[in-house]
Amino acid sequence: MRYNIYKYNIYTSYELHLIFLIAKEIGMMKRDTSLSKQNQIYDQLKEDIINGKYDGGTFLQEGDLCNAFNVSRTPVREALIRLSHDRYIELIPNRGAFIPQMTISDIKELYELRVANDGMAAFLFAGQATPEIIQEMEQSVAREETYLQEEDFVKVHQEEVFFHTLYVNHSGNRRLIDVIDSVSNQILRVMRISAEKRSQETLSVSLAHHKELIEAVKLHEPEKARAIIAAHWEDNKQSYIRRYLEGTLSNRL
Repeated sequence: MRYNIYKYNIYTSYELHLIFLIAKEIGMMKRDTSLSKQNQIYDQLKEDIINGKYDGGTFLQEGDLCNAFNVSRTPVREALIRLSHDRYIELIPNRGAFIPQMTISDIKELYELRVANDGMAAFLFAGQATPEIIQEMEQSVAREETYLQEEDFVKVHQEEVFFHTLYVNHSGNRRLIDVIDSVSNQILRVMRISAEKRSQETLSVSLAHHKELIEAVKLHEPEKARAIIAAHWEDNKQSYIRRYLEGTLSNRL
């Protein structure tokens, strides 16, 4: 039998207030735990997809993921929904989470977005860059050059990514940063999978672009900075399309 605690005055109003707060806190803790698990699963799966752990065309099954992460289906499903929303996977009824193969059209579209958006970011950045950020860019280019000489192409790639975040994150336009971040995460899948296959010549051209951007920024020349970065991403687009057509890239995407 359930008693009405208000009718029988089992608790004082203050005690009821404390009970309410405790219950609320427990509920929030449960939600926080669920959200934390969801975030962990999302972050790990996103990283695995970007790094090429799963080839394009792979299906991820809920049951397998529950076992792998030792969780119930709820945080797994929530993580998969987020990954689908961010276009890392496609959710197919009765089949599971599908990692789509990246097509030549996908590569073209993504790099065209970076040509336009990074060009604007470089334009904005050149008009407000501080000496401290310029110094960071110079240090990044120095590390990139060292890694290139050592033929450590994975580290070259990591340094390239860091270099681009410098002018993007200091462009002063939060919405633009968010757009570029979303596109960048999708492009990383292409870049990381192919990091070891990019030629010395291609990487040297990329390094030269980075050096040119620094000089344009130092001279506070926004239009020149925009043109340099636009050309940089256009060159990257053409390089990846060529390699896709050659078959040196498409087998893993």
